[in-house]
Amino acid sequence: MFIIDFEASSLAALSYPIEVAWCDLQGVRTYSTLINPDSAGGWDDWDSYAETQIHGLTRERCCQEGANVLTVVQEVEELLLNNPVFSDAHWQDQQWLERLFEAVGKRPPAKLMPLDQAVPPDKRFDLAVRLATPARPHRALADCQLLAQIVREVRAGA
Repeated sequence: MFIIDFEASSLAALSYPIEVAWCDLQGVRTYSTLINPDSAGGWDDWDSYAETQIHGLTRERCCQEGANVLTVVQEVEELLLNNPVFSDAHWQDQQWLERLFEAVGKRPPAKLMPLDQAVPPDKRFDLAVRLATPARPHRALADCQLLAQIVREVRAGA
């Protein structure tokens, strides 16, 4: 079981992923990369508010340090083919996942699952309460690791 998170250029309809990360439930097996928007072609949307007030990533940094979308798709595809993958905002992350795969002419091999399905039904309210309270770093790997910790604690009844 893995938890995935994306950071995006904005929340607008033309937004695209600029960072993706995942970790296993123990927070040990991890992957994190920036995504080079120039390697996708046509990814031009950018929100300066998100850059300065949310994730702190500049387009220039993503272009310079980010991996090619084809490389990122290959990594994500392998994860999705071999593991259940959860997201705390699966509907939104699914959109960015699809945008990522569209950039290389593919479709994701699986859908992301809601994070509440990672805990037993009788613990889902506890999970919702815990998810409503923490401040998020708004960087993909740190968010994944925080979510994994919360899921572990809720499962353990903490």
